[in-house]
Amino acid sequence: MKKCMTAVFVCMGLMLACLGLVGCGPETQAPSSDGPAFAQVTDDAGRTVTIKEKPQRIVVLSTSLLNFADAVDGNLAGRASVQSDAAALPERYSNVPEVGPVYNVSVEKIMACQPDLVLANKNQHEKLIPLLEQNGVTVLALTTKTYDDVKRNLTLVGKLYGKEDMAQEKIAAMDKEIQAVKEKIPDNHLTVAILHATPSHVSLELDKSIAGDAARILGFTNVAQDGADKVGNSAEKVPYSMEALVEKDPDVIFITSMGRSDKIEERLRQDVESSPAWQTLTAVRQKRVYVLPENLFLLNPGLDYPQAVAYMAKTVYPEVFH
Repeated sequence: MKKCMTAVFVCMGLMLACLGLVGCGPETQAPSSDGPAFAQVTDDAGRTVTIKEKPQRIVVLSTSLLNFADAVDGNLAGRASVQSDAAALPERYSNVPEVGPVYNVSVEKIMACQPDLVLANKNQHEKLIPLLEQNGVTVLALTTKTYDDVKRNLTLVGKLYGKEDMAQEKIAAMDKEIQAVKEKIPDNHLTVAILHATPSHVSLELDKSIAGDAARILGFTNVAQDGADKVGNSAEKVPYSMEALVEKDPDVIFITSMGRSDKIEERLRQDVESSPAWQTLTAVRQKRVYVLPENLFLLNPGLDYPQAVAYMAKTVYPEVFH
């Protein structure tokens, strides 16, 4: 009987010892993989993307995002080629492996960089997302058009690199530059139209375009914005109509373009300047038709958004800028 009782006490002692070890376990075990994620982001493709850990090898597929990384002293594992004369490659990225031009990046070259995060342009790279994700790569598809886009994406890049303060300092500096421009111009509520010309057609830009947003920031009223409801809030352009342009009769007309200059000039002559009504427009009669440069109003100016806003303001009000 004593032997049986002794055996029972021994077993109970062993069980309690085991329970004691289990109770101390979490202090010595590795952190659970189910712990809090580094970040959760809803990108411009409408995807909710979970980034489990702070990225260490980021590949960037657009020039504006490249400059955001540079603004927070971020390292890159790979980048798209910078081929436009209007865009400059930050010196720190001169030796970073290239994955091809923005409009034709190579998935094979991206994977060779062994990325843990790819920052892509939604409009140009959305089709690549499934293929990259199948290879275990996290992708954020981003759009950078308006100044709000610039600030939002710069804030995001700052968080990804753990450099939120640097991002906010840059945003504050850009806000200050833009405010200084706005304070110089008169508050006379000008109306504007922004013609976008390609070799094949002419359209009117809305506030979601780069030039449209710059005009909005300066307090100009875009005469085409009334048509935004018909094409959706995210649209950048609406079809061009001379009849509607005559009816609205804007104070100022801006022209942006994409393509060969000779083809664009021909298109403008055919669709716009050949119309007798063109000469009746206030902006034309007062010689307030201005061509906007590609580097600031076709390619996203990114960190140079204050320069784009300033360029437009100086074009319209040269007398207040010396």
